[in-house]
Amino acid sequence: MFLFGRLSLAVTLFGCLAICRSARGQGTPNFLTPAEQAAGWKLLFDGKTVTGFRGLTNPDFLKSGWVIRDGTLALPKTIDESGRVTGGDLVSVTPFTDFEFAFEWKLSVSGASGILYCARAGLGTNPLGYEFQIIDDVHHPDGLKGGPIRRTGALYAILPPGENKRINDAGWNYGRIVVKGAHVEHWVNDAKVLEYDFGSPALIAAIRASKLRNAPPTGVKAGGAIILRDKGEEVTYRSLKIHPLASAPAPATPPPAARPPAATPRGGGPTPFKSLIPIPGQSN
Repeated sequence: MFLFGRLSLAVTLFGCLAICRSARGQGTPNFLTPAEQAAGWKLLFDGKTVTGFRGLTNPDFLKSGWVIRDGTLALPKTIDESGRVTGGDLVSVTPFTDFEFAFEWKLSVSGASGILYCARAGLGTNPLGYEFQIIDDVHHPDGLKGGPIRRTGALYAILPPGENKRINDAGWNYGRIVVKGAHVEHWVNDAKVLEYDFGSPALIAAIRASKLRNAPPTGVKAGGAIILRDKGEEVTYRSLKIHPLASAPAPATPPPAARPPAATPRGGGPTPFKSLIPIPGQSN
């Protein structure tokens, strides 16, 4: 009887977990629940076609490195290809200013990638933006030796994730990037591991200390592209979906009475009147 009770409790807990996972869209890969569809979520990859991304520098990215395999968007690497860019970066077809971007990823041993957001990218130039780091923290040299600011969930090489981060080293992990106005959040497996504000003194100081070339030095939003990085190592993605958010309202223009008065011309008083009509006895 006791054993039956324990089994019943385990089944109940498993069922609750399955329901919770399904509610946030993780139960079925590349799938939007009715609630997500009603809220305005959109799939950028449906498991069969890549509709939301294009090659940043390589139009034929599905023939040169990236592959669609078993409902995933994968970037496999042979031993000879390890450390080399093959498929190249993928950039979102549509720019997003304020959004919630959800994704699942899986790494091979020593795998690495990253997601640039609020980015600008042009042909022949390195993309400029902010990067959600994705890496094998234990085996990849950048994560192993670089410290917390170069490990999964970090704002790459700038700000570290919190100690509450939990990673599934052998399977799928779930990530989210939330950008609303000046506020940004990084989530890993349902835990908020990092948050910061664009333009804040702390962010600007961290960027300057990092000496990164692909981060905006002023710490403000640089653009609206989302970019999946090819860093020369294996990575696999699925359930890439985005929820565009209403942009934060711009500061209201102050009424005329609140505007500062016009500057007084130098010389101690108003500018002397000078008539456009000749006046006898005065120089015009």
